[in-house]
Amino acid sequence: MEDEYELVPLSPIRRMEKRLEHLEKAGTSTDMIRQLIDVVKTNQQIVDDVVKINSEMIKRVSELTENVNRVTNKIDEFMSRIEFSAEGETQPQEKGPDLQAKIDKLEKRIASVVNTASQRRSSPVPPSRPITAAPVLPRRPLASQI
Repeated sequence: MEDEYELVPLSPIRRMEKRLEHLEKAGTSTDMIRQLIDVVKTNQQIVDDVVKINSEMIKRVSELTENVNRVTNKIDEFMSRIEFSAEGETQPQEKGPDLQAKIDKLEKRIASVVNTASQRRSSPVPPSRPITAAPVLPRRPLASQI
């Protein structure tokens, strides 16, 4: 019968023995348990903060969606008024220079609104400022002015 022999380095085994002794000593101390509890509490606090931030972001995104829908509806309404007034222009214009001045004034207003809207789109909104819609005042339809 042949005996088998194997060469094994002792330094890794010694290191594992030292680690095991260290764990046995540290595992029975209450300081280690307190540290673990503190780590768990800190972890839970971080999770709670992330959940709060996430729910706040969801709320802000839903508010933003509502505001975008309102603006879209107002733009659609505005465009329908412009189309309605454009249909009315096929009739002969009897008002002359006064009507032309009103149209020029309206074109300038529209151009300034478009310019401010494009500037707002190009400049990012700071995250600390809440996004709110400006109050909309009722106005007379454009078709009755023409």
